[in-house]
Parts: sequence; C-alpha cells; structure tokens
Amino acid sequence: MKKTILCVCAQIIALGATLGADSLLRAEETKCADRVVASSFGYDATDATDALQRAIDSGAKTVVVDKQPTPWIVRPINLRNNLQLILEEGVEILAKEGEFQNIGDVLLRAVETRNVRIVGEGRGATLRMRKRDYWRAPYKKSEWRHGISLLSAQDVVIENLTIAETGGDGVYLGVASRSGQPCRNVTIRNVDCYENNRQGISVISVDGLLIEDCYLRNTNGTAPEAGIDFEPNHETEQITNVTMRRVVSMNNAGDGFTFYLPNLAEHGHELSFTFEDCASVRNAGMGFAVTVANGERRTLSGCMRVKNVDLIGNRVGVAIRSKWSSGAPLVFENLRIVTPSADKKQGFKSFSEDARNTGVPANFDDWLTTTTDSGVSLIAVGTDKEPNGGFEFNNVEIIDGGESDAPRFLMTLRDASSEGVGFENITGSVRSTIVGGSSVETILSSETLPSLFPELAYRRVAPWDVAGLTASDAESVAISRELATAWRERATNNSKLPTPLRTRGNASYYFYAEEGQETRWSLRQHKIGSYPPKEVEVNLTTPTGETVALDSAPPDLKERDYAYVAPTTGWYRLDANFGASALVITEKNVPILTCARPSVDVFGSTGRFEFYVPQCANDLGIRIVGSATERVTARLFNPSGVEVAVLENVSALGTWSTPLDEQGAPESPAPGFWTLELQRPTVGVLEDYIITILGAPALLR
Repeated sequence: MKKTILCVCAQIIALGATLGADSLLRAEETKCADRVVASSFGYDATDATDALQRAIDSGAKTVVVDKQPTPWIVRPINLRNNLQLILEEGVEILAKEGEFQNIGDVLLRAVETRNVRIVGEGRGATLRMRKRDYWRAPYKKSEWRHGISLLSAQDVVIENLTIAETGGDGVYLGVASRSGQPCRNVTIRNVDCYENNRQGISVISVDGLLIEDCYLRNTNGTAPEAGIDFEPNHETEQITNVTMRRVVSMNNAGDGFTFYLPNLAEHGHELSFTFEDCASVRNAGMGFAVTVANGERRTLSGCMRVKNVDLIGNRVGVAIRSKWSSGAPLVFENLRIVTPSADKKQGFKSFSEDARNTGVPANFDDWLTTTTDSGVSLIAVGTDKEPNGGFEFNNVEIIDGGESDAPRFLMTLRDASSEGVGFENITGSVRSTIVGGSSVETILSSETLPSLFPELAYRRVAPWDVAGLTASDAESVAISRELATAWRERATNNSKLPTPLRTRGNASYYFYAEEGQETRWSLRQHKIGSYPPKEVEVNLTTPTGETVALDSAPPDLKERDYAYVAPTTGWYRLDANFGASALVITEKNVPILTCARPSVDVFGSTGRFEFYVPQCANDLGIRIVGSATERVTARLFNPSGVEVAVLENVSALGTWSTPLDEQGAPESPAPGFWTLELQRPTVGVLEDYIITILGAPALLR
C-alpha cells in the first residue's frame, strides 16, 4: 500500500513539474486529508474567498484558517456538513469592501448542514463586516447581512470568537424554508457579539440551544437592536430547550434579553427556556422582556425560568406583555433589579466610550429619573382577551436610588386591554430596597393584588359593537338612524370645526352619508421622533361590506384631500395604518368620527371631544391608559354639562363607569352628547395614551 501511494505521489510531482503548477500539487496532496490549511489553496491578500471556499469544499474534516499579516478578506462563504473550521489565534475574517450587495448576503452561511464547528484558537479570532458601509448607497437597506447564518442546521458549535459590525445579526438561527426544520443542538460559547446592526443574536426557530460565557453588546443600527432576540416568524417554529448561562448583554440600543413570541400557537411546540447567572446591563430598553399572544389558540405549554440574574441600570427592568395566565409559567428566582438612579449611587458615572455610538445616552444624568416602570412592568394590550398572569417572583429584589428613605414598590400592572381583562395568578414576593438604606417586603397574591393596584378593581362594562351600525335588524337600524340624526344636527348647529384628534399607529373613522352625497375630508401625517413617515394605505368599507382602496396618504407630511360619493345610504368606515407616525383627519362637510373601540392610541392631543350615548344604552364606561412617564388628565361631562369624573395624571390605568343602583345594577346613562376633556398632566409629559369607550358607540369627535 505504501509503495502504491509513493508511486501516485511521484506521478503527481512529475505532472506538477511538467505544468509548472505548485498549487495543483498542494491541492492533490490535501484532497483526502483530515486537516488542511486554508492558505495552501492560494491565499490572496486582496480577496481570499476562493482559497477559503476551496479549502472548505476539499472535504477535509478540519480546515485551519491560518494567521496572515493581513485579514482574510472575503465575499460570502458557504459551509458544509462535517466541518471543523479552526481560526488560529488572532485571525480576522473581514467582509470585502464593496461586496455583500445583496440584502441577504452573509459572511458565513450554513444551510441544512450537520456537524459544524467554528472555533477560534487561543485567545480567539474575529469575524468582522462593514456595517456603516451598508447604511448608505450603493447598498440597499437590509437587516439580514449576518455574521453567521444557521438555517435548519444541526449539531453546531460556535466558540471563542468576536463577531463584530455585521449588517444584521452576529449570529442568526432560522429555518431554510417556511415549513423547514428548526436549528437543533446548537452551542454558542465564549462569543463576543459586538456592535452589530440588528441583534447580537437572533433566534427564530430552535430545539436545543446552549449559550454560555458570551457578551452581547453595543447593538445599534436597525430595530429591535437587542442583545438577543427570540422571535419566531410562524406558528410552525419553536423556542424549545434553550439554556443561557453566564451571558452579559450590555449597552445595547434596544433590550438586553427579549422574547417576542406572538406568532406561536398552542398546537405548536413546547416553549421552554432557562436563564442562569446572566446579566443585562445599561440597555436603552428593557433588561428582560417577554411578549406573547393572548386569546384563542394561544395558550403555550412549557416553562420559562429566570434564575440568578442581575438587571442593572436598564431603562426598564422587566417588561411582560400579553402573557395569558393559563399559559407556560414564567418563574423569576433570585432576581436583582438595580434602577438607573441606584446604579449611579453605587458609583457608576457615565457610559463607556464603547456605548457612545449606540442609542444609549453617553450622559448618565439622562437616566436619573426612576419611574415605577424601572422595576417590573406587567402589561395587557388592546387585543388581549384573557386575564394576564402566570408569574412567580421568588427572592426578587428591586434596588432604587430614590431620595426618600422609604423604599418604593416599583411594580406596575398596566391594563391597556380594550375591555379590561385584568391580572391573576401572580405569586411570590418583591423586596424593595433603598441604596444604603432600608428594605420592605411585599407579598404578591390574589388577596394582596387589589390593595396594591386599586386601579384594577374596576367594574367591567360590556362593549357596544360598532359593527352594529351596518346591521339590518330593527334595533340596530333604529340606533343607526338615531346616531346619524344626532350627529347631523350637532354639525349643523355648531359651524365651528372641532379640534381633530391626533391618532397613532392605526385608526378607524366613521361617517354617515346619504346615497349620492359627496363626503370630503383630508389626511395629514405627523412625524414622531426619528421614525420616517411612510406612504399610508387608506381603505373605505361601505354599508354593504364592500372594500374600496382610496389614494394613499403621502409620506411627505403634506395634507391629502379626499372626496367620495356615497353609492348607498348608511355608515362608512375609513381604515388607515401609519406605523410610528401620527395622523390627523380633518372633516370638510360631514362629521368624521374617530372609533375608540377596541381602543384608539392618541398622541399629544388636548381639547374637548364628544361622543353620543343613544336612548337604549344601559351602561357606560371610560378607560384611559397612560404610562409611568407619558400621562394625561381626563374630565368627563354628562349631556347637562355636569362633571361626573376626573381622571388625573393617568399612568397605568384610569377608569370610570356609571354608578350602581340599590339593586346592584348600573344606572342608565343620560342619552345625548357626553364630553371628554383631555388636558396636559401636571406629572410626566403628554405623549401617547389610549382611550376606550364601552357601553355606548365609541365614536369621538
């Protein structure tokens, strides 16, 4: 056998000499080798793609990327099965300038591969892209130019690397196709994801993931800008058997650790993850955030456990949205939350130089205001249908740097659901501590929650279905006519146009028109912060249910005029979705009414707004939702002009409902026009708040 090999080698040498091709000899010598050195395939300091890709494609079990005087400058590289890619200590694989033009180009890609290891030797190696190049022409905007992309890959180890300045995520774990398999059995160990564009790590679908001894820091560029984001795109995907140990997420422009799971469904896979001995430090968003879906087919099985975790100096400690109380429990054990003010008192002065290019302010004084949301914030949103809850707090401490000697209980329950779903199944205790001072223990249970959060002890009022305006039964037709007549007379008797309500995100509007009548109105966007306005689709639904696409509202913030001739008599609905911008609709010749059912998100609006309560109404309720910093004061007047309620500086929730009579039944509200007066708060600022009207047609003007 040895003689045969020697003969073959002699023939190869002779052929190489004849052709004058040393590279041919090297390639043939290593074709069947277990271990090859990448530079032996023809290293080029200006573009080493071909050498590295040929080494990978050689079939060798181990490919060593050897240290060169300059970085390995490459175009996108594809990995294969049964590959150990070893990067020698100090090696840098660098994205080639001017390349990665396609929005989905990634540095290293593994698609449906098995048994892959990407490991840096010694003190590690670096994968680096050119994030800031991708922010400008000739590049198209993209959030998918990842450092390492694993699509339905199995048995993968990523270890001892720095992954920096990618145009997307440091590491992305997804599926090869919509119906594809999750990534399975992935280990990410001793990896520093530094200043990537979208996330340090994104996890779309995985069964079996271990992340340990990693840093996820300084993410900035494209939302969500988190340290790590678990975000399935489809209900067939999963987040199962996830463990994170000794992971630090810090100085990110978004959240530290975030789970965005509304796309998962109850018939899918188990939701299971454990965080142990981790830290989320000085992130601009939440330290730890979970958002799930709430409603039919959304009860998720499994368990979520957070143990021995520090959340230090984040804008919000813990935020949990829409978690159905009957779903997978969320257990916090040995959790320490340090508010920004406490962080400063304990000696932190300003953010590091590393953070100055992120969304985190360089001046820590911007963070000194500690609000109730700085601890734990539990939030029910407008679309929730079931009670929120299923939280267990064991040995949870919130450390505050407040000026008072008395510790504050920094936990909020914010019920922004349209009908008031409430909270239940919240157990354990929270210890509130002042830096260098006293502590107070608060027990959480079904008995103590009503006293801790009295704003949640409201009487639920049944909603009035606005869709009934177009129903054909006799009662609905009568109410529809009553409303139409009342609003027409109101507009006729008051020629002054009302102050328009400035809505945000999306909204529906109603108007009544006779057959052949021309209705005229205008739309205009208002930019909020740095969010760019977009072109807004505007759709109209007729009384017969037909949908008509109208001209889009332009993104240039200019007013757009509309005119529509009604083909039939009845109520028409306008729908517009305008993202992060605010929208103002101005009526021209008929009342245009803003629908506050299930709710309407209002931005920075003050003034007096009316809604009509019909003769048949037997109950009435108002819900106003703000936040710890963004508040509003609301006053409610009955048709006689008598003030019946004052909801002052509303933060988590403000409610009013008609009082009960001696038999415990709600008193019927007086029919006619009620007035909701919205005023600037004396605490906090006037920005976003939510309005819901229940028990009567939720139409505001």
